[in-house]
Amino acid sequence: MSGRSDSYLSFGLPEGTAATGCVVVVIAAAAFLAYNYAHSDSTNGLDYASGDKPEEMKNSACFNNYGPCPPSGFKWRIPASGVIQTQFKRENIQDGAKFRGSFRLDAAKLVEDEVRDCAAVVDWSLLADGKPLAHGTVKAGSDEQRVTGTPPRETRFVQFTARRTDTLNCRSTVQWIYAGLD
Repeated sequence: MSGRSDSYLSFGLPEGTAATGCVVVVIAAAAFLAYNYAHSDSTNGLDYASGDKPEEMKNSACFNNYGPCPPSGFKWRIPASGVIQTQFKRENIQDGAKFRGSFRLDAAKLVEDEVRDCAAVVDWSLLADGKPLAHGTVKAGSDEQRVTGTPPRETRFVQFTARRTDTLNCRSTVQWIYAGLD
């Protein structure tokens, strides 16, 4: 090859420099994607309006030094035979957006200084401006239950209701993981 070195074929850069540049670009792109994932509002489309105020769940992948981590869902404590109702105002997003996320129920009780699972059960429903939209039942220790449905056009409010149907004496938390509208 007319006496040229391999480094000349790498656009005149010293050996290893092009590879190092590629690695830096890949690391920067991965950091950018991780930052955007950790700082995106997973509850897009729903803002708390009234009723039982949920606790915001935080994204476990959020290692944030630049402000608060956005919520990744909502959770409510619900006592035996208890009922919670929360109304969300629909954010300004396009019509046709579908619900996303899933419901999960965690329940446990303390027996002789040992935490044990509890077989709590919650019936849940979603109303769009007072009209039934979706419902289901979730049991502690079972798989998450996916939320489906599309609010009608121009829906202003979404109401979430959860009712414990058991009478067991245990602490229970119903969670709407990645709650929102897409």
